[in-house]
Amino acid sequence: MTERTNPFYVLTLWYKPAQTMQGLIESGAGHRLALVVAMLFGMVQADRFYLADPEAGITYYVMGALLGLVGLFLFGWLLRNFSRWFGGQAVVREVRVALGLGLLPWLCLFGALIFVLGAQQDAAELANYYWLFFLGFLYGYVILLLSLASALRLSVLKTFLCLIVTALVSIFPLTLLIQLVSTVL
Repeated sequence: MTERTNPFYVLTLWYKPAQTMQGLIESGAGHRLALVVAMLFGMVQADRFYLADPEAGITYYVMGALLGLVGLFLFGWLLRNFSRWFGGQAVVREVRVALGLGLLPWLCLFGALIFVLGAQQDAAELANYYWLFFLGFLYGYVILLLSLASALRLSVLKTFLCLIVTALVSIFPLTLLIQLVSTVL
């Protein structure tokens, strides 16, 4: 299942993520697309800063793309290391592919959310659709979980626990680092 023989792996990721990820891991494909998805995800997350301060130009988007890429490498490395606690036998590149492509549904969800927020001015009417975004968020998490379970070679429960440990270990030091940098600037 290489990119040349199966160019539709982006579509099959939506309805059979574990099998698609396993095929990508076996063929060594999908890394470039995972990097692009991580950069686009960072840019979508940076859109709120751009909307608050449009005079900055594309600076927020460039920083978002860079942070998305750094986040992919950092969290891929941390996930691979913490998965060993649970018996995982993954390679960092495979984890990056699973993590990057696992973000694809969330990229689409947040992109759609920004598009809808830009077109919709009535917050009360937009609040009627919160359940739709919640379901999309949940569906994206399931895809991310199944993709990572396939890459880490762990059960879904162990992958879930590995994600929790990785988030707990990384969020507190990163928050402290961001606070230190913001006080210096």
